[in-house]
Amino acid sequence: MGKLDGKVVIVTGSSNGIGRATAVLFAEEGASVTIHGRSTETLNETEQILKSKGVTENRIAVVQGSIEEEKTCHELIEKTVEKFGKIDVLINNAGLGAKTGVHPLSLENYQYVFDVNLKSVVLLTQLATPYLEKTKGNIINVSSIAGLKASSMFPFYAMSKAALDHFCRCYSLILADKGIRINNLNPGGVETSIFDKSGITKEQWGVFKNHVEETTPMKRFGTPEEMAKTMLFMATDATYMTGALIVADGGNTLFSPMPKLQ
Repeated sequence: MGKLDGKVVIVTGSSNGIGRATAVLFAEEGASVTIHGRSTETLNETEQILKSKGVTENRIAVVQGSIEEEKTCHELIEKTVEKFGKIDVLINNAGLGAKTGVHPLSLENYQYVFDVNLKSVVLLTQLATPYLEKTKGNIINVSSIAGLKASSMFPFYAMSKAALDHFCRCYSLILADKGIRINNLNPGGVETSIFDKSGITKEQWGVFKNHVEETTPMKRFGTPEEMAKTMLFMATDATYMTGALIVADGGNTLFSPMPKLQ
């Protein structure tokens, strides 16, 4: 028996990366899953991966659309409840670093990043709350260690994740009386396409990746599968944990280089 037999899970941004790995793992543990993405092509790839793992059609719901659009958020809740009758876990994973084609410090980029990374999470949480109260379910938001320290490269991304972290803390107090837990996962460097979609070049990505690896004590990026396993624990076994920020970063935020003394 799986840890999620009979449970229903929504995973936003599950057409690739952390979201895809999480949808696959949770389905392998017995959950029915609603997958979501902006790209029809990559969303179909996730669906085919699920089916290749033996997940049947009656355990998969698919929602395509931009997460910053309110109609997409409403459709995620409505399609899930229509097909499965309930919601046990909401995973707010969809997010991005910056809007392609605009100046990273522009108000247009600020608004877009906050709409995707924060506003959609607030709306989905509010829409899902009545259903999660019935199942005594829980919410996991995928944040970032960028929310824990300053950034000159993607300041609005870092600001949005810091706001998401405090949203988690605040809403843990609001949702506790309803029997709903809410926690954040704060990954460090993970091999995903999030920065590819933010308009940086391959050369810039190479420089960034090398820097992260050099400043991470474990000397490597994490994998989407490692993040998915952490969220499985948060969704199932961490029954007394709410309002917590779970950092999974290979030690990056603790890195403090010291001189080697003779």
